[in-house]
Amino acid sequence: MSRVTLTDVEWINLNVLVVIRSGLQHDHASTCCRYGLNTAQANHLRELSLDELWSLVIHVGDTTLFPPRADLVTLLSAPRALVGPMALVHSPMPMESRR
Repeated sequence: MSRVTLTDVEWINLNVLVVIRSGLQHDHASTCCRYGLNTAQANHLRELSLDELWSLVIHVGDTTLFPPRADLVTLLSAPRALVGPMALVHSPMPMESRR
């Protein structure tokens, strides 16, 4: 039996992603407002499996995903091996800060 040890940032990312995914399945509009998600981010998160969420969190490492990054959909769509390096080289600026 293998055991995965998560850092605090990874644990927070995983928990927020799971809560958001669950919220999107029950009340899409409220969850988008609560977590500051746009439609593309919400739709992409809703379609990810729990295994894909785990994989994303492990590959992103100690880079926070929230508040939602402007490049969240890009990170969610990228090959898992590239997610960590991409998260490090791009600014984690939230969507509303880029205006």
